Amino acid sequence: MDDQEPRTADARAPAEEIVRSTLAILAADVVGYSRLTEIAEEDTHTRLRALRVRTIDPCVVSFRGHIVKNTGDGLIASFDSPLDAVACAMQLQDEVAATERAQSSERKIRFRIGVNVASTIIDSGDVFGRGVNIAARLQEMAPADGIIISKPVFDSIAPRAKIKAIDLGPVHLKNMAIPVRAYSVLGSQPESDPAARPLRRRKAKVPSIAVLPFHTDGQAIGSDYIGMGLANDLIVALQSVRGLLVIARSSTLPYQGRSIDRRRVSRELGVRYVLSGSVAVNRGKLRINASLADQETGAVIWADRYDGSTSDIFAMQSRIATRILWSIAPHVREAELKRALRKRSENRNAYELVLQAVDTMYLMRSPEFPKARELLQDAMRADETYATSFAYAALWHIHNVAQGWATDVASEAEEATRLAVAAVERDPADGFALAVHGHTQALFFREYDKAMLIFERALEASPGNAMAWTLSSGVYGYVGQGDAAVSRAEQGLRLSPVDVQSYFYLMFLGQAHYLNKNYEEALVWSQRTYTLNQRLSANLRILAATLVALDRIPEAKRVAQAILSIQPDFRLKAYSARCPFSRMLLEEFIDRLERAGLPQ
Repeated sequence: MDDQEPRTADARAPAEEIVRSTLAILAADVVGYSRLTEIAEEDTHTRLRALRVRTIDPCVVSFRGHIVKNTGDGLIASFDSPLDAVACAMQLQDEVAATERAQSSERKIRFRIGVNVASTIIDSGDVFGRGVNIAARLQEMAPADGIIISKPVFDSIAPRAKIKAIDLGPVHLKNMAIPVRAYSVLGSQPESDPAARPLRRRKAKVPSIAVLPFHTDGQAIGSDYIGMGLANDLIVALQSVRGLLVIARSSTLPYQGRSIDRRRVSRELGVRYVLSGSVAVNRGKLRINASLADQETGAVIWADRYDGSTSDIFAMQSRIATRILWSIAPHVREAELKRALRKRSENRNAYELVLQAVDTMYLMRSPEFPKARELLQDAMRADETYATSFAYAALWHIHNVAQGWATDVASEAEEATRLAVAAVERDPADGFALAVHGHTQALFFREYDKAMLIFERALEASPGNAMAWTLSSGVYGYVGQGDAAVSRAEQGLRLSPVDVQSYFYLMFLGQAHYLNKNYEEALVWSQRTYTLNQRLSANLRILAATLVALDRIPEAKRVAQAILSIQPDFRLKAYSARCPFSRMLLEEFIDRLERAGLPQ
């Protein structure tokens, strides 16, 4: 790896132009790269590229890291959490060693890794400063397959993860006057030492997809540009879908302009799903064909065609990308669910168990609903580090209360909160986990300010997370900030692909409009929710109150009867005690539900 010295900011530049953030920096380099290329240049290049797309990139992404740069024979990645950086480093070394096991010793690709945490300059997506240089220098002194971390990293992770590390004491690094205290991290922990345990691993296997540049039919000027832009828009859009690993654009660009063998793409990039298509431009008209193939089965699971005009290329790219996203996300989910269901229960991994649980939970039918909890408990046992299973388990208890099926609301609230906190502990930057935690605070405890802060953390961590936007609309509506509630629910709906949970997003938008006193709009969205799921009690309550607000009492009474058919023991007095609306909204809401015919 080339030397990287600190870059001094231009003295004439205003101070506010320098952006800094505390980051954990991981620097990795191939051991003896020059020797490897001399022995077998093309073979080394091919295997290193395969390691990047199949092992390194997914590993960094799965620990919420960002690859800042590839340096030919190494990489620099940044992480918000030192714990994530070290966990990623350990898993990366394990997976590279496993992949290269069959190679002879003189041809094996092996990495050295250094990790440091410090205030770092961020400029145009790159990172600079002494903290970055320390990580690079620590990497240089690491043994093959080894990891060297700085004392700030060790001090940060030691209380939370018992790892075995050798204290190297103060070490002198190249071109640095002040010694740096360092630790050599050992790999897998011996089973005979119960006091030590490895850092958390990512065991849940999520579906992976590659979006190839759309090739050009004919020689129409500009269609190459459109095809590249469309593929890039799709990659960005798909990256916002929770539970989907999307291959970076830089890894798919080499396939541009080539006759594409999707099976080869699947092998080389290590993905199950490949999305490809074509672009044709003729006399101002545009035609785009796209198809999604499951390369494990060889089946094309979705295909469609889009026609339009080239007069507004950028708007059309965005519009088509959204349409394709809304089309393929449910197909990927359905294909993954079918694959999971073909397995015996004991052979399903945590991701597959969660997938089946969500499918069962969102039916909102009391006979099947407890089965969803059992599946989520199995998922938590299958992988105790998988935050998503804990977050959905918390959401299960929230729905159990909302549907009126809970026998002890206080206990359910405590359990939902415990699970949500456990999810955040396992993944502090998971927007979905944080959103569920925020929702428990607003829904069960009316801790509105605390919930808003948690939601802001969720959206900082995952600005493209549909559930974080949607759930956050709730608390803003509860306190009477109706405009904010509506805009957040609308953003959640825009980001949400159509799937089994779609009515949940519509319900929050209807609630937001009701709390913002847009009763006609509230009626539209509540009725749409009802057409998708007639058993969602939270939506039925909003629908009944909306109809009363519009003076459509007979219809409201029919909705009240539907509520009682789901919750025969529903009583307004008990419900008002747990309704999350602030006092200024609660009295009017309860009064309207009473006028609809619900008993006190």
